[in-house]
Amino acid sequence: MKPVKILLVTVAIFFINSAYAAQYKFIAKDNSKDTKMCVLAGNNEIEPLKKAVKYNKTWSSYKESEKSLVNRVYCNNLHIANFAKKYNANETFDYLKKYTRKHNLDKLPTVTIKDVVARTSVNKSAEEIIIVYVGR
Repeated sequence: MKPVKILLVTVAIFFINSAYAAQYKFIAKDNSKDTKMCVLAGNNEIEPLKKAVKYNKTWSSYKESEKSLVNRVYCNNLHIANFAKKYNANETFDYLKKYTRKHNLDKLPTVTIKDVVARTSVNKSAEEIIIVYVGR
C-alpha cells in the first residue's frame, strides 16, 4: 500500500509543477538569419540550430567559425547562449555555451524559489504562454 501512496504523491507533484510552467512563444520581428537563430535557440530546437550554426554564411564565400558566430549574435541584447538560458532552453544553452567565450556567459548563477502553496488561480491547469518578440 505504501508504494501506491508514494507513486500517487509523486505523480501529483509532477502535475502540479508542470501545470505552472511558463511556456514561451517566440515571434521574429525580421527575417534575418540571426533572428531565426535566436528563435531556434529560445524554442530549444537543437538540431535546426546546430545546422544553422554550422552552415551559416554571412557573405557569399566567407563562412564564420561556430565560435565567432555564437559570440557575435545577440538576441534582445543578450548573447544567444544567455538568451537560451534565460528562457529555460537548456539543450540549446548546453550546445551554445561550448562555443561562447567565458566573459560572454552570465557569471552569476540564478536561484529562484517559488512558493507553490501560495499560488492562487482560477484555472490552475492552464499553462501561461508568454510571447517574446525577437529581432531588431
